[in-house]
Amino acid sequence: MKLKQYLTEKNITPEAFAVLVGGVSESGVRKWMYGERVPRREQMIAIAEKTDGLVMPNDFLLPQEPAQ
Repeated sequence: MKLKQYLTEKNITPEAFAVLVGGVSESGVRKWMYGERVPRREQMIAIAEKTDGLVMPNDFLLPQEPAQ
């Protein structure tokens, strides 16, 4: 599940999630949500823990372009 989908479904604001995860700003969470940035390893672990495994590190991977 993508982070944006999780936060929307759980009615959690980026600001509240930033506090929950710790070590990141609201702006940082928004960048994760919109694919502008990828969380660091330790942040990905915290995200997976705080979302009960619904948002996992591979959910932050960008889709691959098909081979030509």
